[in-house]
Amino acid sequence: MPLITIDERLCTQEGACIDACPAALLKRGEHSYPVEIEGAYKACIRCGHCVAVCRPGALANDALPREGFEEIADLKTESDPLAFVMRTRRSIRAFREKPVPRTELKALFEVVRHAPTSNNTQSLWWIVTSDRDQTKALADLARRWMRRAYWPEIPEDQWPDDDPVLRGAPHLALCCAPEASRSSQVDAAIAVTHLDLLAASRGIGTCWTGVFLRAIEGWPPLLEALSLPPGQKVFGGLILGYPRHPFRLVPPRKPSAVDWR
Repeated sequence: MPLITIDERLCTQEGACIDACPAALLKRGEHSYPVEIEGAYKACIRCGHCVAVCRPGALANDALPREGFEEIADLKTESDPLAFVMRTRRSIRAFREKPVPRTELKALFEVVRHAPTSNNTQSLWWIVTSDRDQTKALADLARRWMRRAYWPEIPEDQWPDDDPVLRGAPHLALCCAPEASRSSQVDAAIAVTHLDLLAASRGIGTCWTGVFLRAIEGWPPLLEALSLPPGQKVFGGLILGYPRHPFRLVPPRKPSAVDWR
């Protein structure tokens, strides 16, 4: 069953839909129009990014109802700016080359330090890469783990020269805390969520780094490169940078599942 339909009269071959797909289900086909890979319909996670990021509205995802998408331009921001950010925030996987200035990064963490922690321990701290070279060095280590863990049969010289873990982002922010504390996991999740939403409100794109965290657990060279103090652990993280492609639509979501008592 086909996954996408392309209106070639509208498509600009920009490739935003290809960059935005978290599962890499789209590629460039004849005349650079996007085409789906084999088995794309079954593998699609129904996030709607391919449709939402297409500025000319040339792409339709047959697994999602078109009427379920909302125009971001039609949403009101003044009455409830936090709700606007929460509805329009997207996971960004394609970034501009320009790094985020240190002053802007510092401003984010000046606010995020106010995130609540269990019993007011305030024991969280962060590792933040300053530029793309630092981030790429860590991404290369995680990429080596990913190849060995998931595709050990593929020879090193045949592995694609890309960054499936940190997506070429200029910055990586890792939230660290005492490993022995029972509240560290929850405290870090709260803090990373605060950072995620605040960054989105300021035009900075983010994406959670679950694969990178698994790589830390499974690849000693990566853990060594982070130089964590004894007793400390990475509990969460984001990649950050300026989005390469703006999103035009809010994808549909399931209705709230609430058991009212």
